Amino acid sequence: MEANAPIDPDSATFGLPRLPAPVTAGLMRGFFGWHKLRHRLRGGFGLRVRSIDHVTLPCTDLEAAERFYVGLLGAQVMLRVDAEFMRRMGRPPEEADRGTHISVVFDRGPRLDLFHYGQGQPPPLADHPHVAFGISPRQMVAWKAKLHHAGVPTDGPLRLGPRGQASLYFNDPSGNHLELTALGFRGPLPVGAPTMAKLLPAAD
Repeated sequence: MEANAPIDPDSATFGLPRLPAPVTAGLMRGFFGWHKLRHRLRGGFGLRVRSIDHVTLPCTDLEAAERFYVGLLGAQVMLRVDAEFMRRMGRPPEEADRGTHISVVFDRGPRLDLFHYGQGQPPPLADHPHVAFGISPRQMVAWKAKLHHAGVPTDGPLRLGPRGQASLYFNDPSGNHLELTALGFRGPLPVGAPTMAKLLPAAD
């Protein structure tokens, strides 16, 4: 094979022969788990970062954000921070506009803080930054249908990793880029990055 010959993405996964999607998914989870364990064992007793505690997203409308993340994606509200809450915490009044937010949680992963903030969203056609949520591969098609029924434009599912990996891309009401991702998806998928223009709301 020529040195610069293109690699068939279905032919191998990290040097392994082509395997069924569930087997590849298991190998990938083991790969990630091993590296987390190795990091934990090598950390010793010195200074270390243990985990991602929370991620913040700027939202132009907190009510719309709550309907989207809680009502549509199924998160649970953990905390509401408003001017009165901040006053009780001893924060100065002039910080109220900067600190108003809703904290939501999913089954796993870090807390997601939705801040009432009119700037900071990524450019509409930029791939990054985006936040990715893990789902069951068996629910990928159902999630696409649910988002479509709610009027949310999507692109995918697409494959950007090994065989069985699947990603579905969409935006929240404020224009933050999101992804649903899974390992172990069965069936052929287009290979490649999303077309971000497909995520823009339809022109009236």
